[in-house]
Amino acid sequence: MGLEVFCSYVCSVLRLLLNSVFKSPVTPNIHLYILIPNIMATNLRQTEGQVSNDNRWTKENAWKFVNVFFSMMGIRLDTGKILLVWLPLIALSLYLGNFAIEHEFLVEFAIACWAFYYVGMTLLLGTGIKRWMIKKFGEQRAWLYFQMILGLMFFNIGTGVSAAALHLQGAFSLSPTLMWALVIPMFILGFGIKYWATWVIGIDVYYYKDLFHEKSHGEWTEAGPYKWSGTPMYGIGYLHSYCLAIMLGSVWGLVYAAVCHLSIFVFYRIAEKPFIVRTYLQ
Repeated sequence: MGLEVFCSYVCSVLRLLLNSVFKSPVTPNIHLYILIPNIMATNLRQTEGQVSNDNRWTKENAWKFVNVFFSMMGIRLDTGKILLVWLPLIALSLYLGNFAIEHEFLVEFAIACWAFYYVGMTLLLGTGIKRWMIKKFGEQRAWLYFQMILGLMFFNIGTGVSAAALHLQGAFSLSPTLMWALVIPMFILGFGIKYWATWVIGIDVYYYKDLFHEKSHGEWTEAGPYKWSGTPMYGIGYLHSYCLAIMLGSVWGLVYAAVCHLSIFVFYRIAEKPFIVRTYLQ
């Protein structure tokens, strides 16, 4: 429960900081409008409105910057009261990961994380389970429950990649220069492209809202990294998954990252691409 309290505290502090830093501009003194010509007053009001809009735009994007980051980690900060259940489950995942490290069953834990994410996500989105959830709980509640489950999947595959990299580490070694020459650009490209793509399409689509509801929630986009690739998150966006295994010299970690990389394309072929073609490209 310590993580729940900590995350709640962090979220509250972030909101307070954003509200204080990006507060609305002070309204100009009314006497100024009396002393200057009407045309100047009009221009001032227009400028004030523009500054207010720019300020609001900055505040919204600052919050989006934070929310996108945490959402990619597996925690949507904008989902309301369901976080009271979501955050303890994240804490439980951390506990299980730490337990696996302490008791040295990293392989079993990593395999379980892989199955939970790739098999679970394919079943949820590629079968009638999502329709059963909507019928059982209603569209809104089913969508909230699905986001929480998917967030846990996102979080656990990250812990699975870390656990795999910790297994049989030291099997190979690279010089520090070569190691950092590989890891730094791979991490920047991988995480950077995935973050950029999430920013462009939005968090809802990152959480497969359109696929869950089996209907379009906007237009097909070719902006940002989608100008050059139809699946930037699944291609270059996976490069950072290999970084920890390279740093620790874990062949098993590299193989695990490669299997995960392949598995996301299997999911794409089975569950996602048919929906995209049917909904957006026809």
